[in-house]
Amino acid sequence: MREFFEKTFGPAELSIVDAVFTAWLAESGIAKETPEAELAAAAVINLFREGNDTRNSLTAAVSRHCYLAELKAVAPAPVS
Repeated sequence: MREFFEKTFGPAELSIVDAVFTAWLAESGIAKETPEAELAAAAVINLFREGNDTRNSLTAAVSRHCYLAELKAVAPAPVS
């Protein structure tokens, strides 16, 4: 548990988190400035802290995350 709280984020780690979060936003149609996006960002950061510290493993963890799946399901369809 201690490692979870002591996980550091350098440029490489932030790049992974940002790329996965940005991809999730695009897939979900949720705008970055919304409360839902803020909660999703916190979930992505927690998944990274839990050891999903590569883009592939974090993407897989995000796709399995129940709350993030629910958010995507209820998000309004993106306007094209």
